Amino acid sequence: MEETRGLEEFRLPRWRELPSMPLYLEQVLALLEEWLGPYLSHGTGKVMTRTMINNYVKQRFISPPSGRRYDRMTVASLFAIAVLKPVYTMEEIGYLIRLSVGHSDTEAAYDGFCDCAEKAVRCAFQGTVMPKESDPGDPRQLLWNACNAFACQLYVRRTYLEDALATGKEKADG
Repeated sequence: MEETRGLEEFRLPRWRELPSMPLYLEQVLALLEEWLGPYLSHGTGKVMTRTMINNYVKQRFISPPSGRRYDRMTVASLFAIAVLKPVYTMEEIGYLIRLSVGHSDTEAAYDGFCDCAEKAVRCAFQGTVMPKESDPGDPRQLLWNACNAFACQLYVRRTYLEDALATGKEKADG
């Protein structure tokens, strides 16, 4: 249960905390690991790989690097992708990102996503319900649901599945 307690403090870097200078791929991977590794590595050791990022560029889910460096918007998009990919397809994540950025400036959209994801995880691990936005036509309503889906999936995996699967594997090996 020690991991669960840590997840109550799940935090994403805000726009102003992301490096303002473009980053090389290895730097992007290190930044993702630093912030998300303890929460999302799923026992594989990596939140995201070089191959995954290269595929996201080839499939046009993120902008290609300029001079082998990724800009702040791309790094922010990779944080959103890393959080949402266990629950949604890349097409769905791309749609969610475009929708968010289309309704507010990039910095506000990213920071709003971070706020919502963190609140959803805290609520899931505290056994409380995250309050919904009052206007169902507000695009943040979709964000609320997306972040709740992520938080619930993370909660179930960390609280029940990881221990159960590890126990099952130990029995099979024993």
